[in-house]
Amino acid sequence: MNYKAWVTKAAKQSMVLETVDLGSLGAEEVEVAVEYCGLCHSDLSVLNNDWGISQYPAILGHEVVGHVTATGPNTKGLKVARRRRLVRG
Repeated sequence: MNYKAWVTKAAKQSMVLETVDLGSLGAEEVEVAVEYCGLCHSDLSVLNNDWGISQYPAILGHEVVGHVTATGPNTKGLKVARRRRLVRG
């Protein structure tokens, strides 16, 4: 499936809006229409390769608010159309 995402292609470079193919939804995955996304200090560390382990291209941001638009068949506790705050560790 194709999505719009802000992508960084190299350390200390600006992010660019691109269409990316993330593949099909996995059995335990959730699709979220993101309304808001925050970048935290660890995202900036990846952007700047501060730890020396960043891999590019990278899609940053793991703290989002949005609506669930699809769920995999084994997903528990989330329903389509529910507004959620999600944090991926």
